[in-house]
Amino acid sequence: MRELHLTKKDFSIEWFSGTGGGGQHRNKHQNCCRITHLETGIRAVGQTARDRPTNQREAFEKLAKRLVAYYQALDDQPVERSTEVVRNYHAERNEVLDKASGLRRTYREVVIGGDLGEMIEARKSAKEAELAAQEETMRKVAIRHVRQEVLTEIKCDRCGGARPRR
Repeated sequence: MRELHLTKKDFSIEWFSGTGGGGQHRNKHQNCCRITHLETGIRAVGQTARDRPTNQREAFEKLAKRLVAYYQALDDQPVERSTEVVRNYHAERNEVLDKASGLRRTYREVVIGGDLGEMIEARKSAKEAELAAQEETMRKVAIRHVRQEVLTEIKCDRCGGARPRR
C-alpha cells in the first residue's frame, strides 16, 4: 500500500450547531465538526461530544479510516492489461511474427537465441509511424476547418458583404 502524506491544506473543516437532545448548549454553540478531504470529497462528522476538540478528533479518526479504505480499494483494483496479440510464436513452423510491424524471424533466433531487440525496435517504429499518421490526419482536419472559417470571414471591401474567395 502507498504512503499517504496529508497536511491541513488537504482538508476543509467546518463547524456547525448540533441538533436534537442536549438543550440550549447543543443548539446554540457551534461545536460539531465536519471535515472534508478536498481531493476525494470524502466527509466525516464528529458531533457526539459537547466540546470542539473531542468532536474534531472524532471526525478526523472517522475520516482517516474512510481514506485508508478508499486508497486500499484503489490499490486492489486490477491493472488493465492490453488483450491485443503482440506476437505469435510457432515452434513447429520455426517462426515468430510481430503483429504490428509484420516482421518475421525464426523461432530459434528469437526465443532460443534471446534476440528480441530487433522485434522490439520494429514494433516501436511501427507504433511511431501509426502515431505520425494520426497526427497528420488531425493536422489536415484542422487545416480544413481553418480554411472554412477563413472563407466565411472574407468580406467585400466596397459593400461589406461576404464575397467568394478566388
